[in-house]
Amino acid sequence: MQPETERRLAAEALDRIERRALPEAEATMPIDGRRYTCASALAGEIEGIFRRHPLPLAFGCEVAEPGDYVTLDIAGVPVLLMRDDAGAVHGLLNTCRHRGARLLEGAGQVGKAFVCPYHNWAYDRCGVLRAQPAGEHFPGIAVGEERLLRFPTEERDGLVWLLLDPAGTLDLDEALGPLGPELAAFGLGGYRHRGSHDWTKRMNWKLGVDTFLEYYHVPILHRASIGKTLFGTVFLYEACGRHARLVAPRRSIEDQRGDDPATWRVLPHATIVYRLFPNAVLVSQGPHVELVRFFPDPARPDTTACRFSFASPAEDASGRDWEEMMRLALGVLDNEDFAVMEGVQANLAAGLQREIVFGRNEIGLQNFHAVRDAALGP
Repeated sequence: MQPETERRLAAEALDRIERRALPEAEATMPIDGRRYTCASALAGEIEGIFRRHPLPLAFGCEVAEPGDYVTLDIAGVPVLLMRDDAGAVHGLLNTCRHRGARLLEGAGQVGKAFVCPYHNWAYDRCGVLRAQPAGEHFPGIAVGEERLLRFPTEERDGLVWLLLDPAGTLDLDEALGPLGPELAAFGLGGYRHRGSHDWTKRMNWKLGVDTFLEYYHVPILHRASIGKTLFGTVFLYEACGRHARLVAPRRSIEDQRGDDPATWRVLPHATIVYRLFPNAVLVSQGPHVELVRFFPDPARPDTTACRFSFASPAEDASGRDWEEMMRLALGVLDNEDFAVMEGVQANLAAGLQREIVFGRNEIGLQNFHAVRDAALGP
């Protein structure tokens, strides 16, 4: 985050805390609950959003070294992220060119080549076919030329983005818009991956994103956990193109009131949530960052694959127990937020309460769903 932005946000936070003033929308926003349960709504989102817009997929440090890889199922598409010998990250279809077998699972590291578990076709770290048993039976396929299907992929400022259209063009400047320089200022390229966790949850992918977009629930649902450190329901909200930033001040931010405003800071005194369109949130907790992505099951509006990744500065010498900090973060999400969201999904699926409402104080939810609607078009 740039220093001028940080000073501006710190000043706004202190002002809103003093006035007990929340950023508000002009009116409430009724929502048809079927957008979370309807198969046709999900099909439209996969076609109109997930396959047309750049997706934030990973921290670059999740695939830090040549041969490092991570696999993801994105709305039914098996994707393999792998770093090559030159240091570039490739987004590949995780499917053998021979018979369509899945090549790799989970995350890990491969040698100079990896093989299909079905017939031992071997590919290098760029996805180029390097060996083919009984190749004389495949005269139209050339070793060294045939390659795995590639998706437009770009690593920028410590984040890896991918366009789920092999024939498309990834324009990350257009996609990031005004948020690009702010994300760059975090220096995530110098961070170290501390761990990741994967869940499959019985909730629509949008409910996962919704979890992070309002602080109305924090003093209630999180009263025994993170609610102790945050400043009640006071928050800041700002749309940044298709993306957005939420700032939840901690009580320590008031310690700066007597200082020179030119020295005010927000990063050590707030949880900062970036909603990265369409399906991810990047959370800055000060000493570390978290990236949470939500990938829908194309056949099940009520099923979402969630991936949580945790990173901190590579040169950190604080001695923090990162494993314990990650465990605590996962516990809040799993046992509090996602548990409630799975209940919401089941209740909406009953079909009796068709409408839900976003309050004026839930401006982040209103903005996210308005951006979602705009991306889908008329």
